[in-house]
Amino acid sequence: MSGAAIWDAAAAEAETRASLRELLEDAALSPGMKVTLDLRFAPGGGADRGGFIAAMKSAGCAGHAYEAEGREEIEAVVPAIPLAPDAVWAEEERAARIALAHGYEPMGWGFEAP
Repeated sequence: MSGAAIWDAAAAEAETRASLRELLEDAALSPGMKVTLDLRFAPGGGADRGGFIAAMKSAGCAGHAYEAEGREEIEAVVPAIPLAPDAVWAEEERAARIALAHGYEPMGWGFEAP
């Protein structure tokens, strides 16, 4: 994404569900197993780093800033969620909406398997 934050929730949801379907079919992962979800965000125009981090903490996420490709990014960590499309999408959507409200753009997710 470039310029103003434009996030296509329907496309993001479809991609998340397809990715999880593929992961659950191809990997030795059990549906519903607890994972730590990592969500990544990049600053857009008018990014409010302090407000974003405070809002994510209020929403129950831990996280940190790090340097990636010459810019600061934020990683939010959501512990112990079920590895299931509905659960992952709910957290991804919730965090994306908080990020967008604070000038950050969703960059994707990953997880740590137990």
